[in-house]
Amino acid sequence: MVAVAVLLVAALPQLSRREITLVSLAFVATVCALLFSEIPLELFKRAGLQAAFLTAFLVLLSLLRDAAVTSPSVLELGKYLTSRSPGRRYFAIHCGGHLLGMVLNFGALTLLGPLIQRGAKSVASGNEALSQWREQRQISALMRGFSWTVAWSPATVSMAITVSVVNGASVILVCFYGITAVSGSLLTGWLLDRHTGTLARAAMADVNRPRQTPDTSDKFPLASARRLLLVCLTLFAVTMLTVLFTPSRVVPALMLASPLVTALWLVVQHRKNSTGTSAFIDRLRHIAGQSVPAGVPEAVTLASAGYIGVIVVALINPYWFADITGITALGAPWLYLVVMALVPILSNLAMPPILTVTVMGGLYSTVPFKGIDPNLLACSLSWGWALNLTGSPFGGVPLILGRIIQIPGTQLSWQWNGMFSVIMYLWCSVCIALLTYW
Repeated sequence: MVAVAVLLVAALPQLSRREITLVSLAFVATVCALLFSEIPLELFKRAGLQAAFLTAFLVLLSLLRDAAVTSPSVLELGKYLTSRSPGRRYFAIHCGGHLLGMVLNFGALTLLGPLIQRGAKSVASGNEALSQWREQRQISALMRGFSWTVAWSPATVSMAITVSVVNGASVILVCFYGITAVSGSLLTGWLLDRHTGTLARAAMADVNRPRQTPDTSDKFPLASARRLLLVCLTLFAVTMLTVLFTPSRVVPALMLASPLVTALWLVVQHRKNSTGTSAFIDRLRHIAGQSVPAGVPEAVTLASAGYIGVIVVALINPYWFADITGITALGAPWLYLVVMALVPILSNLAMPPILTVTVMGGLYSTVPFKGIDPNLLACSLSWGWALNLTGSPFGGVPLILGRIIQIPGTQLSWQWNGMFSVIMYLWCSVCIALLTYW
């Protein structure tokens, strides 16, 4: 907790309005705890530990991204995904964004986003309208594939938070259930992409479009895929060994495994370099001196939101809240559907998903919800988080991509992926209902 406080003080000069607002709210929450809590010190301890955990989670898992950005294998795979023909491009980018997101986290967006934008403009050969249509379809494929990683991957912030705040939830079961939701995202996204392609052809019926160069000459970079798969398997193996031989659970074990796998990955990258040892040390210095500090604003956002969430849950009378909202009167599966909708709806009102998840998880842990499965409640929260990533301009994906490729978050979320988010909510509702009575 002391380290988080030092990090916050050091990061003040580079914080944006969003981070400053959240830090200010955290200060207000602290004052409220001092005034209204009977055990403020205990509350500060719990909130501080949550903030420290989220900060460590983001910093440690972001290390994998730092190794990936200098990996020739990752770059080769990225170029392959964005150069497919129209009939195969959606599947390639959607699945590629999904799989790379498991390793790179938000680094997958920073890698593929610029590649997609450059590729769309180069293929369009100066045709601005065609470039915009291609950019919309490919960026949407990336957003949809990446966003639904959070529904089943234990390496995501959302999964770590969701499982930690819902008492009795099993990360293994929640991830397993998440696969049912993810299975629908590919088909839904592909069908909508086909519809967008039809609209594009109709809109450009009188425009001379450049002939698409077949991609048959490009073979799948199998060697690069094998090397990246080896990194993933190594991360999985180290995590499982940590779980088996220490008291750590899956998420903390993953956090411990990340720095080790990152170091091994960097060693392999520099092994053929004549100055391998010095280059490796220089790379570590760069990560410690530039990459980690660059991610401080996002860490402050998570830490502040987690801190506020713990205090809010402790200060609000859960029975009063439940009575006002009537939420405890809802039985399964209706409670899950309401909770799943709350995350993206409140996110559109600029409330961070982490606050919604923390409050709902804390409410469930305090007020008795009869007949509610904690695993399905955790699923509704994590799936709602995924919906927020494509359906809200304040979601992490539109915010990060918008900053990188200079497209407004409202256009990325509401215009390009609004219908996708609505359909995915309906699909997830069907999955929730089936799992409830399974």
